[in-house]
Amino acid sequence: MRRIALASTTLLALCTGTQAADQVKLGNLTQLSGPISPAGTETKRGIDLALEELSNKLGGLPVKYTVVDDKTNPAEAVQGASKLIDDAKVDFVTGLGASNTLIPVFKSFVDAGIFAVGALAGPLQFAGKECHPNGFFVSFSNDDWPAAVGKYMTDKGVKSAFFLGADYQAGYEHVGAAIRYFKGKAIGPVYTPLTQLDFAPEIARIRAEKPDAVFAFLVGAGGVAFVKQYAQAGLQHQLPFYTEDPVANPLTFPAQGDAALGVIMGTNWTADLDNAANKKFVASFTAKYNRLPATFAALGYDAIKLIDSAVADVGGKIENKDAVRAALRKANFQSVRGAFKFNNNHFPIQNLYIMEVKKDENGNLKAALKDTAIKDWQDPYHQECPMKW
Repeated sequence: MRRIALASTTLLALCTGTQAADQVKLGNLTQLSGPISPAGTETKRGIDLALEELSNKLGGLPVKYTVVDDKTNPAEAVQGASKLIDDAKVDFVTGLGASNTLIPVFKSFVDAGIFAVGALAGPLQFAGKECHPNGFFVSFSNDDWPAAVGKYMTDKGVKSAFFLGADYQAGYEHVGAAIRYFKGKAIGPVYTPLTQLDFAPEIARIRAEKPDAVFAFLVGAGGVAFVKQYAQAGLQHQLPFYTEDPVANPLTFPAQGDAALGVIMGTNWTADLDNAANKKFVASFTAKYNRLPATFAALGYDAIKLIDSAVADVGGKIENKDAVRAALRKANFQSVRGAFKFNNNHFPIQNLYIMEVKKDENGNLKAALKDTAIKDWQDPYHQECPMKW
């Protein structure tokens, strides 16, 4: 009888493993406070909008959604990860918007069998040697946007540029990539604290160095302050300012005003992209928030649509990790960027664009599509990733 009971229990367990789950437990670990909270909050808006469109379901299953604020602080991120892993027992985690808070928690999630679907930060090690079968990034590697800008500056004949960045992991990687892909003379780089708001010393040095252009990667309030002070110093129309999407976007425009005009930026998405998914997203977001979305929202939106497609593909049987992983790799969803494909390292193969801040027909600031810098970009780190599929 004991053997029969044991066999019955084993059979029941096997059968249960093949049945669809009754819900999907989704975590969102992001920055809702701290120096770069505007980006994290905007990413959450995109995530929430996608969930709203899906009637709070993923692959047809109800969602139990747990949001944790990491406060742009690594220690808080570690505590938040423990909450999502041990208490919420999430199946997927997304958000993951800052490199300094993603790096200490990534391994905890993926080693626990949780699929980490990064919606913003893209630390280079996770694109290369530390890539993981349970880690996916719908956004970019930290090289992507600055590579586009560095190449574009070279193509435009810039001979020398001053490089400035925020003093944290993403700052080093973004500025470093811009320098690598820029073929002219690189001055600097200079790194400033995430919380710095007075850039008078840096602007004085820029004047003294007399470069042909400036490249800066600054986020949150620092980016707003630098753009305003750059214009106030009279450099706006004298010295081309190249940067990336976080520095001048719909979140920063109200504070920056016309000081943002003429800023040239690298990105992997713009509101101007002509595809059905993007038009729907931009229209829905604009109707809800009465402004255009920033790229952070677009990437958060794509992260949810990817997860939805994977859960649907496995018929809700999310306990089958191998099947879910294969479904995520297919990326069978309509991205706001158009065609979407993962490389072997689970980072996207994608176009990189250049935008310029202009005024639209109503006199409002807009990051307008200016050029395609690189088509079908593949980050170089994918060659170091041991995954093959």
